[in-house]
Amino acid sequence: MGVKERKEREKLQRSQDILEAARRLFESKGFLNTTLQDVANEAEISVGLIYRYFQSKEDMFASLALKGAEQFDQDLEATLKKGARKKNTAQAVLTNIAKSFFDFYSPYGEYFDMLLYSYKGLKQVQIQGSTLTKLMSVTLGSLDKLKTFIVESPEFRAENDDEALQVVFLLWGILLGCHKIFDGSGRGHLFAFSREVFIDQVVQQIMVGIAKSAHVSQTSENKSALYDERPTL
Repeated sequence: MGVKERKEREKLQRSQDILEAARRLFESKGFLNTTLQDVANEAEISVGLIYRYFQSKEDMFASLALKGAEQFDQDLEATLKKGARKKNTAQAVLTNIAKSFFDFYSPYGEYFDMLLYSYKGLKQVQIQGSTLTKLMSVTLGSLDKLKTFIVESPEFRAENDDEALQVVFLLWGILLGCHKIFDGSGRGHLFAFSREVFIDQVVQQIMVGIAKSAHVSQTSENKSALYDERPTL
């Protein structure tokens, strides 16, 4: 290995070490409560050295979010292929997708909130353009996979790409909103039922609204599981 290759590998390793230190702190303290000095201390480097690799704390979070988005996109593709191979119902496929989405959004949700604030002009976000472009590209790729699934599934009313895309954004918005009522442990902030049972119920109700059939049966087992536990408030 030449000197140039060795230096490039060392640079990449340093970048990964910083990201790993930031990830640990974001998970334990939260994004808003973590400072660059915290990350520097965790990585055992100086704050100045961090700036050689990342523009800001948001830039580090965006890099982590990109990794998460890439993993979700891979999981989504695997779920769709598995569903097609096993000829699973659309409801079963959507349930697995929803669970993957929750797993992805839990550690990276704060980033997307921050990005929305930036779009609204409420916060200036310093992120490398290449990272943001990749993140948007991966996200759009995931949405396109969902759109194709909606169009090709005979269980949905969408008859073309435009109608399918409307359904995709509806699903995405519902999942984003539903995620907000759960904490990191997977328990509801206001309710005692579990995330897994809640996801099953949400997907069933979504199918009632967007599937061709006007009615989707709801098993008594899921009904009882949802209401077995009392609200915490």
